[in-house]
Amino acid sequence: MTESWEADARRSRVETPRIVPLSSDESRRLRLGWSSRFQVRDLEEHLREYPGLSLWIPSTGEYVIGGPWRHRPEIVGVVELASGANAVPLLESLVQVATEAGKRLVLMSEHLETRHRAFYDSAGFELLEEILVYELSPVRRIEPNLGDLRFERVLPEDRARRDELLELDHAAFPWLWWNSEGEFENYLHSGGVEIYLGRDSSGAVVSYVGVTRFRGGNWGHLDRIAVAPDRQGQGYGWRSLDFAVAVLAGKGARRIGLSTQARNAVSRRLYERYGFRRTMSHDYRLWGRWIGPRGEM
Repeated sequence: MTESWEADARRSRVETPRIVPLSSDESRRLRLGWSSRFQVRDLEEHLREYPGLSLWIPSTGEYVIGGPWRHRPEIVGVVELASGANAVPLLESLVQVATEAGKRLVLMSEHLETRHRAFYDSAGFELLEEILVYELSPVRRIEPNLGDLRFERVLPEDRARRDELLELDHAAFPWLWWNSEGEFENYLHSGGVEIYLGRDSSGAVVSYVGVTRFRGGNWGHLDRIAVAPDRQGQGYGWRSLDFAVAVLAGKGARRIGLSTQARNAVSRRLYERYGFRRTMSHDYRLWGRWIGPRGEM
């Protein structure tokens, strides 16, 4: 199978058809497959909102849809790639477009689709992160042991707390995993989402947690947990995790999922000590091609 793909890739470099920008007016000419994450109207809206980041081959109908990754304008995420032998040329064209637009990184996630490593090598992409997925089940309702930690909810209209949240997020996480203002805006307005800032007895912000309770089921997700760098190693991570689990359990969740980076040994130990267990069938990888200054990962 690998030899066949590589042969197709070699031919495509010689016989690549014309690749052109995909506009919202042309989107109806695409044949969106059953696995596409877009409906026609959704795609038209996406192309209007993020012009110039999508390309296609009119003669074959192959295409790549790009957009800001996690609302990060400096990172172009491959939202959808529908192509066979011309997948690598399409990605190379997207990288060129992103370079001309002054972006720093083009990123592909294997969250929904897995490809052979030879494919990424041919496109000049490197492995950025391996994402590990964990689950806690069953979830018991508990009274969290918070010590001096007190939590307050962050609401979309609360500008002061949102500023504190953004500052802590950027201090606690490496560049690749920063949440942007736009990401928090979208996140705070999403159904079932709650974010809480944790303060110590002096009122200083030392942690935050973000959780999602999915409607119509017993499933919750721990989206984010962060502790200020100068307060790590003092038990605030455990207490914040205890609080997040209690919030979801109180809303009826009997299973809680989360994900973390394979290289984040501290977080992995915390979750495993608490009782979370790997669900390896849901792990996935992030691949990227740097076109600007490298960010901390």
